[in-house]
Amino acid sequence: MTKTPEQLAREQAEAVLKIQQDAVETQMKMMEQLYGDNPEMLAQLKAQLQATMANQADLVAQAQAAAFAAVGAAQSGQGFDPNALIAHLQAQAQAHGISVDPQADADEGFENAYGFINQLRTDYDEAAPQTYAKGSPEAKVFGYLLGGIVGNLNGHIPDQLECEPRSPEMEEQVRGILSNFWGIDTPDELGERLSDLLEEGGMSALYAQMAATEDFNEIAAEEDPEDVPGAMMRWRLARHFAEKVPAEAMRGWDIGRAAALVRWGYFVGMIDEDTAHSILEVCAEEACARFEGWRDFGVSYLFGGLFWRISAGEDEAAEWIENAGGACVELLEPGGAWLAHPWAKAIE
Repeated sequence: MTKTPEQLAREQAEAVLKIQQDAVETQMKMMEQLYGDNPEMLAQLKAQLQATMANQADLVAQAQAAAFAAVGAAQSGQGFDPNALIAHLQAQAQAHGISVDPQADADEGFENAYGFINQLRTDYDEAAPQTYAKGSPEAKVFGYLLGGIVGNLNGHIPDQLECEPRSPEMEEQVRGILSNFWGIDTPDELGERLSDLLEEGGMSALYAQMAATEDFNEIAAEEDPEDVPGAMMRWRLARHFAEKVPAEAMRGWDIGRAAALVRWGYFVGMIDEDTAHSILEVCAEEACARFEGWRDFGVSYLFGGLFWRISAGEDEAAEWIENAGGACVELLEPGGAWLAHPWAKAIE
């Protein structure tokens, strides 16, 4: 027997709810493992999940009923008002505590992420900046440490040009990072990427362009279709912070990544030691001219990373911020390389 559209819609909704129920059951099992020794906490978390599931099921049922009623009215000649249906569904969603304004949710998420990043300025201390002699060991270490967040995330040695102890296996691993994540397999490709970061503006130039563009269609026209959703997220973030965070304030992201690339490039033999130190000196001079300390630099780096990672979605961006923010904290805590080596206020 052929199923009616209403029957098919109900079956699809039930299938969705079944998937959600299975996910909730999995979450509950994980909670039992984590909080088995805390019955009160376990009961509270289970109740929250069950309430969420009940709200979702109720909302789906109400939405179905409203949609079927609208279709029935149209079929009987009573007319169909799509705006009235949309308004009705939105009211139901709001009654269940579900936002119907994705942009408002995104804006709130952006602000929460920015607030988290800025805790570096208030929650941690650092030594007073110092002046380093050009070419001195201290100035060189400062250049290495500009790539400290990337280095920390990868477990590298923080304060020397050699990012890892030498071995064929480690060299292959670093080559894999350059090739798989950066598309760099030759010295020329390394030079092009460094030029983009240090001379052409890197990610901060893209941020400036998006922050100044009012109509997203202008950006979408230049993107491959599969990249449009990610580009829209970046555009929304750039527009949200256009008046609050200038492009120059995220240059730490470009400088920090360039410093990391230099050490990787040296490690695999794409550039020699003198060239590596020459490029790191450029990184260091721009960094000390733009930023007042490691915390200021770290905030800039994390904001640039937020702009980069938001193209993959808010959840992925939040995870990256948490990991990279943790790397910053380790560098600023007792025993951390940033805390032990003061920021350069000048290199002369």
